[in-house]
Amino acid sequence: MNSYRFVIGALALLALASVATAETAQPNFLIFIADDMAWDDCGAYGHPYIRTPNIDRLAEEGMRFDRAYLTCSSCSPSRCSILTGRYPHSTGASELHMPLPAEQVLIASPLREAGYYTAAVGKWHLGNAVIKQFDLVKQGGGPGGEGDWLPTLKDRPRDKPFFFWFAATDPHRDYAPGAVDPPHEKSDTIVPPIFPDTDPVRGDLALYYDEISRFDEFIGLVLQELEEQGVADNTFVLVISDNGRPFPRCKTTVYEDGVHTPFIVRYPQGMSTTGEVCRQLVSSVDIVPTVLELAGQPPLASHQGKSFAALLKDVNATTREACFSEHNWHDYQAFERGVVTSRFRYVRNWQPQLPGTPPADAVRSPTHLELQRLRDANQLTPALAHVFTTPRPEEELYDITVDPHCLNNLADKPAYAKRLSELKNQLADWQAQTQDAFPGTENLTPDGFDRETGLRVKK
Repeated sequence: MNSYRFVIGALALLALASVATAETAQPNFLIFIADDMAWDDCGAYGHPYIRTPNIDRLAEEGMRFDRAYLTCSSCSPSRCSILTGRYPHSTGASELHMPLPAEQVLIASPLREAGYYTAAVGKWHLGNAVIKQFDLVKQGGGPGGEGDWLPTLKDRPRDKPFFFWFAATDPHRDYAPGAVDPPHEKSDTIVPPIFPDTDPVRGDLALYYDEISRFDEFIGLVLQELEEQGVADNTFVLVISDNGRPFPRCKTTVYEDGVHTPFIVRYPQGMSTTGEVCRQLVSSVDIVPTVLELAGQPPLASHQGKSFAALLKDVNATTREACFSEHNWHDYQAFERGVVTSRFRYVRNWQPQLPGTPPADAVRSPTHLELQRLRDANQLTPALAHVFTTPRPEEELYDITVDPHCLNNLADKPAYAKRLSELKNQLADWQAQTQDAFPGTENLTPDGFDRETGLRVKK
């Protein structure tokens, strides 16, 4: 009997020790980043047709952030910004395809020093100089790059906590049928008021929806493996995009459709409740400080963001009053800055003589071709003509609570003069603090593609 009691007691102590270890273990971190996905193009944000059951589940079991913003609506500058916790113009890689300089510190470096195993798998787009800061960088594009996510999770060292950056290439252009089965139908599409509602546009959107669903399918495989390994409760999972959808007046803009991002966090061990919706402002530059705080590590002096860890416990906490974004060269010459508060978005454009041309691949898209067709037939509304109009306003102000697509510019309205001045000053202060200044038109990178055809300009 005494032996029996001893065994039972020992097992109980082991169980308590196991629970204590699970509760005090360093958290794991896993970031899924989509390539060109709009903030509200998934079921979790209310889209009735796009099939994203795994993203939706993360929102149900975690927290959905409704006011999360990117520092840039351009692929590589946005990714460099997220992983360094610095604004694009501060990273030395503010333009598309610029490699991140070796002296820039990725989140992987302090985490490795703290004992983490770090891996970046899928789309990289940061250049070669900083690859060595991760334990593993496995580059790949399209399905196949995402196909390496699951093996990376399975083959990880089991004696270390991990930080994984799982980067998809969905839903980046170009599109082709076959991404998911069954495909989304044209009748499933919801056409935003910044696009013409025509058959080619609906077909374009349906293929874009398909790639979002494929992104979701790969997420589902990884989530299942987390559960099978018994680490789901201790893993901070974030779903985000690098910029807005690859359509006109979205990607590469500092409007809501360009820099407003999906932002869903699930972290059972570190959240007070599930299924919460946070409406406080969060910036992608805040991710690195947050990860380090949750890992029990101090922020770096180089960080320009603010931890949002407090929001995981209290959705009403306030961590910032404004988010800032920038648009530099991405196929075409540009220099724009934007600031958003709880109600208003202010945009400053230093190149008003240039039209708001979307990225070159979007210029070649069925949606842009429809805009060109309607333009040539004199059938465009002012909202749809925006991508061709010159000159554009140097200043723009939008009440995004009633105008989420930034269509009604209030900058010249006397009733909003005070608000315009306040946001203008906020932007100027941020630029001064982060050493951001317009270098002059002659020092900007010129267009690399034709604005009408989207074809590369011959040098």
